[in-house]
Amino acid sequence: MKQFWFAGAAGAALIAAAGPAWSDEASTASDVEGVVVTGARIGEPLAIKSDTPLLEVPQAVSVITAERMQEQGVTRLADALRNVAGVSRSSTYGYYDSYQIRGYDAAYGSIFLDGLTTASVAGAVNEMAGLNQVEVIKGPASALFGASPLGGVINLVSKRPQADRFLEVGVATGSYGLLETTIDANSPLLGDGALLGRLNLVYRDSDDFVDYAHSQRIYIAPAVTWRIGEDTRLTLLGRYQRDYDSPWSPVSAWGTILPAAFGELPLSFSINNRGDEEVVNNTNAKQIGYVFEHRFSDSLRFEQTVRYEDRETYWDRWMFVAGFLDDNVVNGVQQGHILGRYLYGDFSQHDKDFGADSRLTWDFATGSIGHKVLAGIDYRRTREEHSGGLSNFNPADNPLDILNPDFDAPFVSDPTSPYSGSGKTSQLGFYLHDHVTLGNGVALTFGGRWDTAKSGDQEDSKFSPHAGLTWGFTPGASLYFAYSKSFTPTPSWQTAVDGSLLPPETGENIEGGVKVQTEDGTLAGMASIYQLTRQNVATEDPANPFFFVVTGEQRSRGVEVEGSWRPNVALEVTAAYAYTKAEVTQDNNLPVGLPLANFPEHALNLWGKYTVQGGLFDQLGISLGLLYNSDKHFYESVLYTLPSYTLLDFGLSYPFGEWKAQLNINNITDERYFPDACCLDRITPGEPRNWRLSVRRRF
Repeated sequence: MKQFWFAGAAGAALIAAAGPAWSDEASTASDVEGVVVTGARIGEPLAIKSDTPLLEVPQAVSVITAERMQEQGVTRLADALRNVAGVSRSSTYGYYDSYQIRGYDAAYGSIFLDGLTTASVAGAVNEMAGLNQVEVIKGPASALFGASPLGGVINLVSKRPQADRFLEVGVATGSYGLLETTIDANSPLLGDGALLGRLNLVYRDSDDFVDYAHSQRIYIAPAVTWRIGEDTRLTLLGRYQRDYDSPWSPVSAWGTILPAAFGELPLSFSINNRGDEEVVNNTNAKQIGYVFEHRFSDSLRFEQTVRYEDRETYWDRWMFVAGFLDDNVVNGVQQGHILGRYLYGDFSQHDKDFGADSRLTWDFATGSIGHKVLAGIDYRRTREEHSGGLSNFNPADNPLDILNPDFDAPFVSDPTSPYSGSGKTSQLGFYLHDHVTLGNGVALTFGGRWDTAKSGDQEDSKFSPHAGLTWGFTPGASLYFAYSKSFTPTPSWQTAVDGSLLPPETGENIEGGVKVQTEDGTLAGMASIYQLTRQNVATEDPANPFFFVVTGEQRSRGVEVEGSWRPNVALEVTAAYAYTKAEVTQDNNLPVGLPLANFPEHALNLWGKYTVQGGLFDQLGISLGLLYNSDKHFYESVLYTLPSYTLLDFGLSYPFGEWKAQLNINNITDERYFPDACCLDRITPGEPRNWRLSVRRRF
């Protein structure tokens, strides 16, 4: 807490400099970012590393703006990604950021920040208040980003300084005793506008819907832009995030999705002990970096992004279900009621991550044919050290009787279980792409990337090609076709139970679709059809938690449709639908045709907002959202099903003077649902009905 107020005092000069000038950033594009947000709230992504219009990019790309996230009351990345077709949360125990894209797990290496991959460690949860937009590139992105998951990547774009002066202060409260304070201060630091500064601060404290769970966050993100000259700009970006949490643990399938004699487990049921809200699960993440831009001429420019991250993660303990000690299933009903529990902890991990990406863009023509050539080199180095001890993997040592739980019983640890280890990975990549405009609306994009990646003693080199074709058959609409390949080296910590490293994962994508974006911004969207094939897939070993096995080959085929319609200033509607057939096609252990875990065959998200125009309730905003997921599956000897669910969300917003109040109620029907699972002992409960009330003032 002291750190938060100290940081606030340190930024007082900037906040004071912001002054009492109003600037509606939500409807004004940043001239620093070069991001254009139309009336339909479609942003131009930075992750494609060029200024090629989205209609000419032969790949499915989705952009979620800060305005949209604020309207929906988003504080977690999972909630923002509901707006994107083909993205689902993977089994993360309801805690850290981890996703599946087009059916494939993207737990590690899929989340980028400002175009550079982040340190993907257990417990990484990204703060949304410091983001200008979230971008999702679906399908292989290895040709641009190197080693990355086949399904796609998520790029988070930091808020950067703007030319306008403003100060926005917000407070929020809500379910589970939520208390939140946010500050966003922006100001020119020199009178001529050559130096701009911005500071984002967040303090958040809350319990959770599960007993004995608690979270607290301090977030500080300063940014300074120096306009060195008309053609040169340097932006320094810093970030500090401290999470002090006691996350809840997943529960058994018995009493949740499977019947049990003891009845239904309440969603608030915890397998942790009373007092565990004081258990430390502490993450300290510090980042410093810059974005340098120089324009040599109207046709030639250079950009470089560099970042260093230091992340320390520590927790005292974390409990997991380990079956029933009195296991007895009769006619499909669990008769037992005494849970066994694994005790993990204490555990600490220290990650140091350095990344740099340098790129040159050259626009030129050969006769009537236009070229936009992108050439770049990037490098990433990651080092991690971890240690743990006092765990206990004998379930009988830490029982919990569901019918008569003793949440004060002392834990029994195993002093013989300490362990430690370390690992390092590095990756060097060279990429070259040419976007060729042939006339008559036809554009050809082709190129590739050569990577050399090291993980421990294992070294892999791979070429990742990409080719695509777009045809703008009418103004504001285009067809596209693309082919690409990907590869992902295995992290040094992702080993088999015998300690050996797994081979790198490879993938191939064939895709086609149509994109629409009208000039007036009233309609924007896309539809795509694809086939992704994935080989050498690493998945968690069900028999040995925290170890991995390779499961052969998987295939995902699907159709995605998403779009935004804004016929007038009062009404906006967005929709995202995905049909995904993701299954095992070749494996030594798993049955062929087995659906991939935790991904629905059908997923639909609808969201609409109506803003009253004139009268007593002028500018009153009313929003309604719907999320539907069909059945999901997970496999443990036999196939189990997570039932389908439908969630309804409701929102109200109203400006009064210089203030704006907003109420968001999520899951208004209080649907009981379970969004993901690892196995029978790790079922994640979904959040019941909850609310959030925020008040903001912009000076």
